[in-house]
Amino acid sequence: MDRPRLRPLEAFPIEERGQKLLALRDPSGLAEGLARLPPLAVAVVQLFDGESTRDEIVAEFTRRYQRPLERKTLDQLIQQLDEALLLDSDHFRQHAAKVFADFARSEVRPAALAGRSYPNDPAELSTYLDGFFAAPHGPGAPAATPTGALPRAIVAPHVDFARGGAAYAWAYKPLAEAAELPELIVVFGTDHLGSERSFALTKKHYETPLGRLETDVVLVAELAAAVRERLGAPSADGLFYDEHHHRGEHSIEFQMVWLRKALGARADGVKVLPILTGSLRHLIDDGRDPSTDSEVSVVLAELRRLVAGRKTLFIAGADLAHVGPRYGDTEPLDRDDLGSLERRDQQTLAHVVKGDAKGWFDDIAREKDRRNVCGLSPIYSMLATTDLTASPGRILAYGQCPADERNTSVVSIASIVF
Repeated sequence: MDRPRLRPLEAFPIEERGQKLLALRDPSGLAEGLARLPPLAVAVVQLFDGESTRDEIVAEFTRRYQRPLERKTLDQLIQQLDEALLLDSDHFRQHAAKVFADFARSEVRPAALAGRSYPNDPAELSTYLDGFFAAPHGPGAPAATPTGALPRAIVAPHVDFARGGAAYAWAYKPLAEAAELPELIVVFGTDHLGSERSFALTKKHYETPLGRLETDVVLVAELAAAVRERLGAPSADGLFYDEHHHRGEHSIEFQMVWLRKALGARADGVKVLPILTGSLRHLIDDGRDPSTDSEVSVVLAELRRLVAGRKTLFIAGADLAHVGPRYGDTEPLDRDDLGSLERRDQQTLAHVVKGDAKGWFDDIAREKDRRNVCGLSPIYSMLATTDLTASPGRILAYGQCPADERNTSVVSIASIVF
């Protein structure tokens, strides 16, 4: 700890009681909650590069800002950040090792965000979700007797329920009203932790307060075996390299909660295949199409082959644009910006509605992913795995969710059903 270094964290400005602060959040979920740093602390932690000693940090701070930094103040800040698990330290590594070991031993992926992002009590959660079907923003309550057709694919948000609940209701109402249920539900989610791998599989079953969803462990093994045969053991084993990312990732967890709600008592006969998708940004930077990437193309092709003939529903848990100062833009958004954003989102979603995986990717790649579309990978994976071109999808909901107190940054979302 003599050479402190911050762990990879999400940092964004916030304002509380008129004071501008920098919020630090751990996307892995290993450290819970937000750390709020005043300007002085921000100036100090910028010097936590893992190479400078405490004495060197004190000297550099004094030189840079022409004011003293007491060693006692520095030591207190380091201790607070280490206790909060925000530093790359022995304390953090011991904590992480225990968490990962416990997760590896479990056959179940617990509901990590229950009690934090949504109610943990089953009855309370069910009532909470029911409320999102209500007018004026919701689609109305699902019919008591399911008589509708089974959707072939769904694009749903993965933003928190408080902001996107009505959009989830629009996405999952057709499934709740389906007279016939799928045998298998493939759920693609965004891996917000980032990964060198294109996909992260798990054999763990997903727990929710409304009940468990059983993962098709046989299919997981078959997919890994097929990838091993075509690409070799390193690629097949790599499918599980980041399995621990499932532990705290919300993009799939939120879909599982809504699936249990939509399926109700009928969920017991349905299996799921949860797949976290890594970033495709490197392909955009290289000017390449995902079909030219051997891991992406082989995994999706083998998945398509393995589920052929099975009654399968595909779901992409995917938000759209992330724009504004919170996401690195220099200027806050105004009403005209929000209107322009919606027009561009709709133009890009036109490819999704047509089932055009290449068109979806190419449209985002042309602007170098300027809108920070974190749903790029799961939507591409869904479109590339199943043929949705014969019958277009329907955009049932579109929204822009505020990402800061002044609504100068937003996350855009959409609900699409095929």
